[in-house]
Amino acid sequence: MQKYNPVECINNPPVNSIYEAFIDKKTPTLASVQRQKGYKIASAMIKTWIIYLNELLNSKTPFTETQIHSAAGIILDDYYMFRFADLAVLFRNIIKDGHGKEFGPLTIDKFLKLFKAYFEQRCNLSESHNYSKSIEHRQNLEDLGTERITKTRR
Repeated sequence: MQKYNPVECINNPPVNSIYEAFIDKKTPTLASVQRQKGYKIASAMIKTWIIYLNELLNSKTPFTETQIHSAAGIILDDYYMFRFADLAVLFRNIIKDGHGKEFGPLTIDKFLKLFKAYFEQRCNLSESHNYSKSIEHRQNLEDLGTERITKTRR
């Protein structure tokens, strides 16, 4: 699990885009970490990511211990399907967007709204990907059907 610490994943991300995170099957999901290592370990890992972000943003109003604990619980409950690749993309985007400077301090509610927005992007990407696969599959079936009709008419 050491390779999924925030310093490693943010500085040397396993992927660089939401699409790459979507197709990634190498990094574990938060749910799989929770199943294999337990809730406390999974929660501690998320808290570590949040604390690291807190330090990087150097906000005048950093997250409190209570806020970090609550956010970690919400993330594990609502976004358990995220992989560490997703976290790397999401946290890098938060850092690159400079939250805490132009937009005022990054508060827990803003932080969790960023998770929600990322989740919605991820769902839209999944829907689009599945629709494309469905069209491709139908086209292959139509091609196969046309091929069979042509052979039977000969």
